[in-house]
Amino acid sequence: MKRIPAIKLLDFMRAIARSDVAIRASGEMDTEAGGMNLFATAVAERASPTMKELKPLSSGDAAQWVDYWVEMGMFQ
Repeated sequence: MKRIPAIKLLDFMRAIARSDVAIRASGEMDTEAGGMNLFATAVAERASPTMKELKPLSSGDAAQWVDYWVEMGMFQ
């Protein structure tokens, strides 16, 4: 655990993943991963014209993050 402190999160992340699989299998699509409430930006959008104009994140955005993390050696 000293060498990889984030390993402490592994059980939590596995539980979130199991919950997500069960929720999606049930056809429930109105929650975030792991059954968390949907992330809402309505208040921020009212306060910020810039926030209101932002496009949703895409799978391409996620792919860029993962590519960057791989490039930085985060998965070694």
